[in-house]
Amino acid sequence: MKNVCIVVRNKRKRFSGGEFEESAQILSDGGFPIDKYLILAEGDAHEFAQTIIECKNFFDNIFLFAEQERLAELRGKVCELVKGSSFEGTVLEAGKKCFFALAFGEEGSTLVYGEVLPWLKEKYSVTFASVFVRACGVPKDLLSKVLEEARAAAKDTAIEAEEKDGDVRIRISYSDAPKTQVDEAQRIIAGGLNDYVYAIDDTPLNKRVYELLKLRGQKLSVAESFTGGGVASSLIEIPGVSEVLFESIVAYENGSKRRRLGVLAETLNEQGAVSDETAYEMAAGLLATGECSVVLSTTGIAGPASDNTNKPVGLCYIAAGTKEAIYVYKYMFKGTRAQITHRAITQALFLLYKQIK
Repeated sequence: MKNVCIVVRNKRKRFSGGEFEESAQILSDGGFPIDKYLILAEGDAHEFAQTIIECKNFFDNIFLFAEQERLAELRGKVCELVKGSSFEGTVLEAGKKCFFALAFGEEGSTLVYGEVLPWLKEKYSVTFASVFVRACGVPKDLLSKVLEEARAAAKDTAIEAEEKDGDVRIRISYSDAPKTQVDEAQRIIAGGLNDYVYAIDDTPLNKRVYELLKLRGQKLSVAESFTGGGVASSLIEIPGVSEVLFESIVAYENGSKRRRLGVLAETLNEQGAVSDETAYEMAAGLLATGECSVVLSTTGIAGPASDNTNKPVGLCYIAAGTKEAIYVYKYMFKGTRAQITHRAITQALFLLYKQIK
């Protein structure tokens, strides 16, 4: 069974891929991974027609994504190209081939989960399950080595790894494979990536941090400089986080670091805002309030240019700790300003997880 995703986008609007990413992930988790993605511009009738005909010839399921207001028009075009068919709702069956018309965003993903996935499972009589391992900051060579070992040990399972901003999601999918093979594959992965693993299920990192804080009965305070509130924003996505999050401070300028967090002027003048000493004092300033038991701070250079200290773009320091001890970690991340910032946010959450655990 082969699946293709055709995305019709308005080239005048900003496009990130997130418009259909969640829907594609739901399909993949349900046993229908996308084999190929095709991005088309609105208004090119010839390219659309050629793509539909080619996909009908080479794929079993064709998932068509577009803005909601464009779907009726695109359904009509598909019906013109696939003779003798009617495409009034979500699904069009043309012999053994199936077309699905889906909107971008939450509306589409809700439809995929509630209607399309159950329809596909019934059609193909799929009995499918998955187990997961979640990890952070895994070196590429180590990840490749461990996945190769797991695949060799469990030949009847599909093992896929996805990485985003340092967060690695490994899915072990199986249908007819013996459960012992699946368990062995999961054991090899979890054991081989031990220092980087934060969940032996599909719990995302921000939720894992929240669960641990709640379990331990701890209160968290966060001070961010170059991550600009990204760590706190990630945690606030989780319902109920007010039980464990006391405060978040974005101390961007040096003056804010001094007045709000008690960072010494000497530290800023002699070591600079991006230094292990500054990260430490930012975290210590949070603890000094007496209102929290766990703290996290971030300071770094996201680019595109360095600061006046000539320290390299991508350099950052992340501090995590408690009243007993504060630990400072140094990293050099590569990429664009956004990539460096997002990578640092993920790493900060992982260090927070390690500290609580």
